[in-house]
Amino acid sequence: MDVVIITNSPGELSSWVKVTVEKLRKKAQDSIRIIVTLVPCPYASGREAEIAGGFPGIDLVLSPREFLGHLMGMPSRYRPAPSGVVVFLGGDYWHAMMMSRKLGFPAVAYTDRPSSWGKYFRTVCVADERTKSALVAAGVPASQVTVVGNLMVEGVRPSLSREEALDSWGLSADRPLVGMFPGSRLYHVQASLSVFLRVAEDLAREVGDAQFALGLSPFLTTDELRGCLRTLPPPYLEGSRGELKEGKRGLAIVTGEGLHIPILQKQQYDLMNQSDLLLTIPGTNTAEIACLGRPMVVAMSWRARIPRGGVASLLGALPMASLVRREFLRSILRKVRYVALPNVIAQREIVPEVRVEHEPGEISRVAADLLLDAERREEIGRELRSLMGSGGASDRIADVILAAGPRLEARSLPTGTAYLTEGKESA
Repeated sequence: MDVVIITNSPGELSSWVKVTVEKLRKKAQDSIRIIVTLVPCPYASGREAEIAGGFPGIDLVLSPREFLGHLMGMPSRYRPAPSGVVVFLGGDYWHAMMMSRKLGFPAVAYTDRPSSWGKYFRTVCVADERTKSALVAAGVPASQVTVVGNLMVEGVRPSLSREEALDSWGLSADRPLVGMFPGSRLYHVQASLSVFLRVAEDLAREVGDAQFALGLSPFLTTDELRGCLRTLPPPYLEGSRGELKEGKRGLAIVTGEGLHIPILQKQQYDLMNQSDLLLTIPGTNTAEIACLGRPMVVAMSWRARIPRGGVASLLGALPMASLVRREFLRSILRKVRYVALPNVIAQREIVPEVRVEHEPGEISRVAADLLLDAERREEIGRELRSLMGSGGASDRIADVILAAGPRLEARSLPTGTAYLTEGKESA
């Protein structure tokens, strides 16, 4: 049978899709085909198809354009098997429902967003009882909602000890490490990188032995990072400049004040795990950091672009100096009580959130206080580990997916029929 996974952007791919595919492949081996279908999304980076294509166990990746074409009956690289399951792992619920109707396959979902759309899925898998209660309150029958645990916990996999990590990065095990995550999309990094460099320089002065490293998202290239190493004109926040330099241990940013910041690629979980404090913007990475029980400061500003769909995306794209744009983005932030995902889950502020109005020093002051308070950082870490739960979700959701389809041993594909016109073929 086919398992058709609907998903959309960097966070869902790295934290939900990858571990689910691994578990499905381990359980069903070659008796299923796994098709990842990317859908239109204002939060996408543009490199989702490339990244998903590198995940082991996936037979075919369809782009958002191919997804829409398939729904409209246009020629497609994907030719469905006689039976299968549609799995919602990101995007809008209707994406999965339209594909389910088109293919005639049942649909299951994993979600952290309560919605009445859940009643149209055979099973909706959720991380905890709180989300289940919210879905039931939205009109989804309790019998259709299954608590499987936090899928994100299993996707966060550090591989190095502290000594191994810091030695390979050329850093000291005796000094506090501040990890920086400026975002996984180019427009985020354009707005946040220079600000984080300024905060790093502030912390280097206030906490004299602090050292720094930057986690580069796999959805960004070093050329794109190089293009972001400039101070953007107002009304972006005034940050610090830097240069990208090649050293003995790899690439690093050297700031205007001479601060040396290693750039770590494909090592984001090791950097999260070994950091004494993390600087980040809102997003999936706040939940990944929380899974590791690491303290963080989450920063945002109305001055940065906030992606939205529909008419809101047009307002957000107005010139930076536009009064309409400024008030629109400010109104969005005012309506959102919390932006860090662990705070959203707990409905209280466990990790500090800084809504910057004027200058990066607003972040620096909060970060310096936390970096100098080891007891508070330890307390935050304990709360985060308790909040995010334990693993096992991928095993349970794989069972739900496979149970929604036909009995695998009872089905066989018609002889002589190719079901993929490109890539792997089954006959």
